[in-house]
Formats: sequence, structure tokens, C-alpha cells
Amino acid sequence: MPLHTRNSKNRLKILGALIITIFLILVGVGLHLGLLAVVSPLEDAFMDFTGYLQKGLSGPPRWGRYIWRSYVALQGVELENETLRREVARLQREIVQYREALIANARLKRLLKIKNKVKSTTVTANVVGVDMAPWAGTITIDQGRKDGIRPAMVVLSGAGVVGQVIKSSFYFSKVLLLSDYNSAVAAFVQRNRVRGILRGEGQGRCRLAYVGKVMDVEAGDNIITSGADQIFPKGLLLGKVSSVSQGSASDLFQVIDVKPAVDFKRIEEVLILVRTGSIMGSRH
Repeated sequence: MPLHTRNSKNRLKILGALIITIFLILVGVGLHLGLLAVVSPLEDAFMDFTGYLQKGLSGPPRWGRYIWRSYVALQGVELENETLRREVARLQREIVQYREALIANARLKRLLKIKNKVKSTTVTANVVGVDMAPWAGTITIDQGRKDGIRPAMVVLSGAGVVGQVIKSSFYFSKVLLLSDYNSAVAAFVQRNRVRGILRGEGQGRCRLAYVGKVMDVEAGDNIITSGADQIFPKGLLLGKVSSVSQGSASDLFQVIDVKPAVDFKRIEEVLILVRTGSIMGSRH
């Protein structure tokens, strides 16, 4: 080791020992003479040291209390949110129920309007089954023989003619829709009384058959019952002409497609005419 490095270390050792010795002498003198000016700074330094130590040791419990309080507060917020979510769900259910009641009320008002116009005893029924196969169109209603329902009775909705009863049990009845291939109703064009037979074409469609090519029929014309079949009373709305075609040169009749007044896929309530009659105020 070089000589100057060894001398530097010796001097540092001597200086450190000298400082410690002076410090101890001052402490001893201060304690012996009661000099506050000497002892007080040392006490202050010791107090600061121990204060910071205590602060460091007490920090984790304070943080723990803060975290615990935060957790409890969050639990309270979560409970409140869950209560609010349940209340919102309840209100949404009520809104749906009120809206459904309003819609049902509107449908029943339309049925009541039809009932007031028809000179016949009527029975209201709910649709409980729908058979909308491509080759057939029937619905099942929750009124039967016990309610006076019999085959060949006319069935209406608020929009117009639905069809006729074809079979009844004690509690239920089956209704043949206008769109069924087996359905045929005596009808005419309301505007000019051109006569024809409204036949079912399946899949919710109808066609006005046996109308000569010289007859005046236009898209948009209303088709109503003529009463000639002795089943459907005169003047009930069947549907509206959607298209008119002359067909081929060999065809004797026009091809007249008719959109039924009733959306058969959306029927919920119907009105059955227990005794057929005529419509008040219908055009003749």
C-alpha cells in the first residue's frame, strides 16, 4: 500500500476519534454543569429521530384504517347500486305491462266498434293457437260450444274479416282463415260493385276470382263481402286490391291479388258473430 494512502487513513481515524472525544466531553460537561444550551440540541435531535421512527411504524395502521373505511364505503355503494338496479328492473316491468295494457285496450276498442256496427249477438275470444303452414291457415280460439259457437259462424277482428268457424269442441273452436286454400267468400269491389269470389292463396294471400277482363278493377280498391253466400253478412271488409293483371290471351278472367285487411300472424282477439246479420250503414 502507498505511504500517502496509509497516512490519510490514519489521519481520518484520528480525526474521528477526536470528534467523538470532544462530543463526549461536551455531553459530560453539559450534564455536570446543567447547561441546557449543550444538552437541548441533543435532546431535540433524539426526539426528532424517535418521532420519525414512530411515524414510520404507525403509518401502516393508518393506511389500513383508510383502506378498511374505503372498502366499507364501496360495499355500501354496491348495495345501493344493487337496490337501484332492482328498482329500475321493477319499473321496466311495470312499463311493459302498462304498454301492453294500452295496446290491448286499443285492440278491444276496435273490436267494440265492430260489435256496435253489427246487428248480431257476438262473443269475444282469444287466439290460443295459430297454424300458418303454407298449405293451410287456421287459428284456435278459446270459446266453444259452451259459449254458443258453431261451425259456419263468421269471425272478425278490429281490421276486418278473419274467416269462419269450421269446428267446435266444448271449450275451443278452429277458425278457417280467408287465406286458406279451402276458403271462398262471395265478394265485390266496394267502389263499383263488381262481383267475384275471394279465394285463399295460402301464406296470408288472397285472390279475387271470376272477374271478367272488361270489368273495372284497380289497385287500392276495397273488397267487401257481398252476402251472396248466405254465410258472411254484406258489407264486411275483406281486403284491398294489391295488383291487377289481364293474364294471358287465353285467360277469361283478370288476375286480381288482394291483400287481406287482417294480418293473420298478429291476431290476438277476435269477435264471433253468433247470429249472422248485416252491417249498419253499409253501401248497397
